[in-house]
Amino acid sequence: MNENRRGLRGYLLAIASVAVAAAASAAVAAHVAPVNLAMIFLLAVVVSALNLERGPSVLAALLAAATFDFFFVPPHLTFAVDDAQHLLTIGGLLAVGLTISTLAARLRDQAEGAQARAARASTLWELSRELAAAEFESVIVNAAARHARALFGGEVVVLLPAEGGDLEARSGDASRLAREERELAAAEWVFENGRPAGAHTKEGRGARGLFVPIAGPLGDVFGVLGVTWDGGPQSLPEEPVLLLETLANQVAVALGRLRAEDASAGLRPGT
Repeated sequence: MNENRRGLRGYLLAIASVAVAAAASAAVAAHVAPVNLAMIFLLAVVVSALNLERGPSVLAALLAAATFDFFFVPPHLTFAVDDAQHLLTIGGLLAVGLTISTLAARLRDQAEGAQARAARASTLWELSRELAAAEFESVIVNAAARHARALFGGEVVVLLPAEGGDLEARSGDASRLAREERELAAAEWVFENGRPAGAHTKEGRGARGLFVPIAGPLGDVFGVLGVTWDGGPQSLPEEPVLLLETLANQVAVALGRLRAEDASAGLRPGT
């Protein structure tokens, strides 16, 4: 609902910007040639492109060209044009407006992508710091689940084998896995085969969630890191499988270190 309201607000602002340009042009039309009035409409298009999404920006460009033609190009109150030079002005206004809108949207997407990548890098750095200082398995899996949730949304679960060999949740809510057999089957397949499965992978296994192995450098699989969503994944980061595998690899290194320390001290792993 909020997204729809923001989208509608953008289109309304685009219409308003062209209306303001039309009012300003009407105020000076008696003293300014039509070709110069086009600059007022172009300004409205530029303002819309810099502040609104691509859809409203394109609407502003189209509406600006149509309004300029209908009200300020002789003969007035019609889209007919009696001077070929005015056709060039209208075409130029439309072409420049659409170009600016496209470039502004592209730059905005690039800026948002750069911000998202910076946020991911910061999250991975924070996780690596926490894992390096972690002295207990529970701290490791809870830190991983918290940071994965920040990156992917949804429900994050860290599954490690119990004494009997069956996977059990050490962090997160596994109730969804218990309710949906495909999700649990995908997680078990990942643990047995050491490869990702689920959404955005070659091994979909019919699961809507995404599951990756927590695998050590020698190929030994410690467990499974999974993310599930209501209704399937939405607004995922770039290369979600690779990103989740990166998180899982950090967890694997931390678990491997912890278990090596416990083994060298003669303690049972996971205590």
